Amino acid sequence: MSLDDAAPEPPNPTPSPKQDSGEEQAMSVKRVFLNLPGDQKAIWTSPLHLRPRDFSFVVPLLATTGGLIGSDHHSMSRAQSKAIDIQRSNRISNIGLGGMVAVPAFMYLWGSHRGNRRLRETGLLSGEALLNSLAFSEVLKPVFARQRPTLTDGRGHFFQDPGNGSFPSSHATLSWAVASVIAHEYPGPLTKLLVYGGASAITISRVTGRKHFPADVVAASAAGWLIGRHVYRAHHDKDLDLANYGTFERKPGEFDPAKLGSPFVPLDSWVYPALKRLAALGYIHVQFLGMEPWTRRECLRQINEADDLAQDLLPDSDVRRTIRALKAEFSQDGQHYQSAQIESIYTRYGNIAGTPLRDSYHFGQTLWNDYGRPYDRGGNVIVGASARAVAGPFFFYVRGEYQHAPGRGAFTAAQRTLIAALDANPVQPATPVPATDRFQPLDMYAGVQVGNYAMTFGKQSLWLGPGEMSPLMVSNNADPMYMLRLSQTTPAALPWIFRYLGPVRIEFVFGKLSGHQFPARPFFNLQKISFHPTKNLEIGVTRASLLWGVGHPATLRSWGRNFTSTADSPAGPFGNPDDPGDRKSGLDFSYRIPKLRDWLTLYLDYYSDDEPNPIWDPALSAPNPGLYLSHFPRIPKLDLRVEAVSTQVLTSPDLGGRHKYFNNQYHDSHTNRGFLLGNPVGRDGRAYQAWSTYHFSAVTSLQFSYRQVKASSKFLPGGGTQNDASIRFRWQARPEWSVDAFVQYERWLVPALHPSTQQNVTSQVQVTFRPRWQIHRD
Repeated sequence: MSLDDAAPEPPNPTPSPKQDSGEEQAMSVKRVFLNLPGDQKAIWTSPLHLRPRDFSFVVPLLATTGGLIGSDHHSMSRAQSKAIDIQRSNRISNIGLGGMVAVPAFMYLWGSHRGNRRLRETGLLSGEALLNSLAFSEVLKPVFARQRPTLTDGRGHFFQDPGNGSFPSSHATLSWAVASVIAHEYPGPLTKLLVYGGASAITISRVTGRKHFPADVVAASAAGWLIGRHVYRAHHDKDLDLANYGTFERKPGEFDPAKLGSPFVPLDSWVYPALKRLAALGYIHVQFLGMEPWTRRECLRQINEADDLAQDLLPDSDVRRTIRALKAEFSQDGQHYQSAQIESIYTRYGNIAGTPLRDSYHFGQTLWNDYGRPYDRGGNVIVGASARAVAGPFFFYVRGEYQHAPGRGAFTAAQRTLIAALDANPVQPATPVPATDRFQPLDMYAGVQVGNYAMTFGKQSLWLGPGEMSPLMVSNNADPMYMLRLSQTTPAALPWIFRYLGPVRIEFVFGKLSGHQFPARPFFNLQKISFHPTKNLEIGVTRASLLWGVGHPATLRSWGRNFTSTADSPAGPFGNPDDPGDRKSGLDFSYRIPKLRDWLTLYLDYYSDDEPNPIWDPALSAPNPGLYLSHFPRIPKLDLRVEAVSTQVLTSPDLGGRHKYFNNQYHDSHTNRGFLLGNPVGRDGRAYQAWSTYHFSAVTSLQFSYRQVKASSKFLPGGGTQNDASIRFRWQARPEWSVDAFVQYERWLVPALHPSTQQNVTSQVQVTFRPRWQIHRD
């Protein structure tokens, strides 16, 4: 459904009576009710007027809703809540909706009292949008008759419960309709942030309050926003724009690309190593290594900066060819007001000959930084696709794949007893792992661009560190978590004396972790700010925490203690109401060495549990230093990277495996679905890794790597050792086709798992097709 998009702009589905004079055109309560029949006709007949270019918005919306409907039962069965949490969520949604209704009413009354025509019109159009959206949702609910979720589960069958239908959500439709009108009347970034943020909170609380499934609120939110936009465009008095603000009407073919939404580039894209190498060579001065992913617009900004600084180079130089390849990748960005594109279709086959390690939280991990994908001895298969869409300030991204991995037997009684002792948990029953055959979304989110900020909701990947081995705080080693995220996507300088800090980027995350048992269903919050005081120096500070979950009720008091308490987590008992949560901190920097600034970059990623900042007690913090040599003399296409990481205490007695990545209240701690969120070196471990890459082009490269990982005997009986060497060849066979081939040989000895040395060979080949199929509307 596209409402006014289905008709030529500016849409005017019903002629408004007597619009000849400003007095007759002004909105009134009477006109609100006179407009309703025409509004309803436009809403219900809009699908009949769809044109091919409208599908750039409709197709992603339908695909997202369909995907959510298919996963609704699984999502709600995992996201269980206590009765008090459900009651609190429902109270938030009801109070929030009341506020969304009260604000327009106040605007109408205050505008009438003060003679402010814009305030008065905003209140009236918001009321009109409310009535239209209420009629829309109340008609569809008995038609679809979807069952509501239960307190613990819910199948969400359609055509079962016409008297209490779940699809679509009235709260979401009403709140987004009002937010849309207000945001169109007052299009500033702060207004949009407030009204869209409020509508998002109401929408999310309907899911956490077990009143609706995710698909119910996503479809309703889109419908509410479209209804609000239609009401504004059809009945807004344009004289107000001419008098006070100039015109906000978007004429055909005219829009500001800086206000368009911009999806994030996936973390495994070839774009990142290409841009990072350009920065290391001195052709990009402002690049935040410690805050990925970057939006497509941010990548384009870096490309343009490199293009300006490389003007004096020969056209056939390696740098100029890299810039041309990057510009071709983003050539269509910012060109269309609405667009949708199939980004990639790919398949990967891998085989592991021998026994791999699969549990970095206890014993080790053979394959790192692979989105928590399942793998095991034998054949492993992945078939996936990704797509993105932009509709004005809104953007969508989805990447999903079928995954197959062989199963394996259960841990032995001795191994299960050891794991229970390592984690201070009861011994778990023997549970074999069956073969995996599933469809799994990797990144799947919707977002809205508000100035330099992007607000997104869904399943999203993060990489918060300057290194390549894996950041200590958050990486793509684990399955991406579901989160509400506010990200400053474009660097900006702070005012006043803070301008000396240089360009700044900020990140806020509130997420939900999965796969935890002790306790189950905890939440995760994170805040990060990074500075670029000079073109060679970047500094980032991170604060994160696990909190709430089963046995740790969500209260305002616990939320306040999480941010303000200076005490550590209490030793016991479990569920202590004074527990401030499992808090973590991080510090990272990267620095291009003067006189070697185009050759050598040094960087460090620091992590600490239960310290406000790692530098408060560096001996007890986990360091991850590294260096990057961008090229060698007379071999300009060859680079070298070396990193080390340690979660062992460096200068004091070894404290074992309950010091990093562990908490006495949150025993599954820094994991998602069993994989470590941060560096898979694990608890009480050390690792060293070196890479050397020969860049044939921006997309084609040959890489050699060696890695050694050691686990302390203070953590694992007998300790543990991994040694592996790998070769990776990335080849762009044609502009649309690429091949990624990977071979790794590994030897490991972990006496707690097997008394003798084991070895395995992993081979993988991935073929990717990038069709660049796009539909768009200007």
